[in-house]
Amino acid sequence: MQKNSDRSKVLNELFRVSKMGMEASEIVLTRTHEKELSNRIKRQDEGYINLMEKARALLETSSEQPAGVSKRLQNMLRGAVKANTFFRHDPQHIAELMVRGSTMGIVNITKTMNHTPDCDPKVRKMAEDYINAEKCGIDKMKAFL
Repeated sequence: MQKNSDRSKVLNELFRVSKMGMEASEIVLTRTHEKELSNRIKRQDEGYINLMEKARALLETSSEQPAGVSKRLQNMLRGAVKANTFFRHDPQHIAELMVRGSTMGIVNITKTMNHTPDCDPKVRKMAEDYINAEKCGIDKMKAFL
């Protein structure tokens, strides 16, 4: 039973961080005017959307729905991203925000994985792939700093 609970926790956290990443990147995209940076953020956004859908599909195989992100947290995220890009939307600042967001996602998934030792290997691999993709995204964002 713990294995299913751990699986559900990791999938819900993957859904949550990918949804927040998607929302933040889509807001940032409207303020990004540098083409190469914009393309990089779009690719990252596509990764978030794909992961979100995979996590949702796997939860649904267990007759579960993703816990999602609270409206309050979504509003806080939108407000913070908009405030951080209102006056400064140069490529360096946008890249820094993307690096910070990716780092928060890595930390959240790592914490969840550390507290769910009985998670099934397929879901654990998804979480590890997410972490590796975020690390790769951070490395690509460094070119804009």
